[in-house]
Amino acid sequence: MASSNRRKNYALIASVIVAGGLLLSSTKAAAQTGIALRLGQPDEVTLGVDGRLTLDAAAFAPVDKSNFTYLPAGATQKEPFRMAAGTSITQARLGFFGGYGNWTGRIDVNYTGQRITFCDVYAAYAFSPQTHLVLGHQLEPLSIGMNTSTRHGSVTTPLPLDFLIPYTRHWGLAGSHWGDKYWLGAGLFAGSSERVNARENHMGEGYGVSARAVWRPINTDQTTVHFGFSAVARTPERVTSDDGIVVLGGRSGSVVENRKFIAGGFSGIDHYTICDLEAAYRDDRFFVQGEALCSTFATKEGPGVITNGEKTYNIDGSESVSFWGGYLVGSYMLRGKQRSYSNSGAVFSNVNNEVEPGGNVELMVGASALDTQDYMGKAYEALGAVNWYPNTAMMLGLSYTFTSFSKDAVALGRLRSNSGDGLSYHTLQLRAQFVF
Repeated sequence: MASSNRRKNYALIASVIVAGGLLLSSTKAAAQTGIALRLGQPDEVTLGVDGRLTLDAAAFAPVDKSNFTYLPAGATQKEPFRMAAGTSITQARLGFFGGYGNWTGRIDVNYTGQRITFCDVYAAYAFSPQTHLVLGHQLEPLSIGMNTSTRHGSVTTPLPLDFLIPYTRHWGLAGSHWGDKYWLGAGLFAGSSERVNARENHMGEGYGVSARAVWRPINTDQTTVHFGFSAVARTPERVTSDDGIVVLGGRSGSVVENRKFIAGGFSGIDHYTICDLEAAYRDDRFFVQGEALCSTFATKEGPGVITNGEKTYNIDGSESVSFWGGYLVGSYMLRGKQRSYSNSGAVFSNVNNEVEPGGNVELMVGASALDTQDYMGKAYEALGAVNWYPNTAMMLGLSYTFTSFSKDAVALGRLRSNSGDGLSYHTLQLRAQFVF
């Protein structure tokens, strides 16, 4: 059944891409901004298509893997712990966009994690080139890392971001305004299309408010200095439960190894908040970006419950639990100029708008840390990567990641340690990406 579903997914992806190709006539390619479509519409109506394809191949080397056993989902017998090399279509995405006057809109179909879902589905109105209002399914104004498009992801998302922000997009209304030295955005959001389908007579889908503010004291074509703060307050999604359930988990090294070794869940949650500090610097050669995050979970009047799959803890109704994390990543251009900065989005791309003949080459290093106290464990990452950009539409990167977990990171109770030590492993990943 699983292989049948995968064949259906691959067939649908191929059909969508082929259909998009058949629509193209008299097109003009524009890397990173899509392909314009002329289908006989009035001149004031613009249509276009864009997309991305990310392929990963990874090999893993666990430290002392003989000390661990693993209980796969649905199994009753433990197995020797394995981390096998493999490949993955990490993302295949096709988007259609259009505009008429001050109105724009887009709809994206995304394949990731063996699933096909909608991503951005929205309509936007521009009061001016610097002021926009967006209604639909979209990213919230929270975190420079989460608001950086996956088309600019040269390496795997840092573990703290993947863990501490337990969602991607929501339905909502958001506005943004920017100037040369600042960027401001805020929104009100409800549920997400990526959640479980609502049952009959279901509970509410949750709601939240988020805001992000950025100050860029230096912002030129050659140099950018960026500081930001963002926050969100949200009630849990309650599509199928009245218990206020929030599930957390993060991947490290590569999504080819899709297991979330540091993971757990809350029940009885009334609301949660996420606060984020961000800073970045860029010149023609150097780039550095870092974030510090704190996610706090507050229970209802009654006691709440938190579990990592192996242990369960009760939380008094008057208490809250906070998790912390952060990352720092930097790069040096061995060839070509450093990545570009978007004033309208207050985020960085992964490549400069101009690429030298033969391509730009980047050397990247990074580190991250995550602390969930003794509930779900602690985690640390160290990263090194070399990325080659032959043009603005293609990237080939080789990365190495060392990941170390504490003993409480047990993959929802499925990972068992015979010695009581936490899991550590090495990851070598090759990533190829094409965007248009």
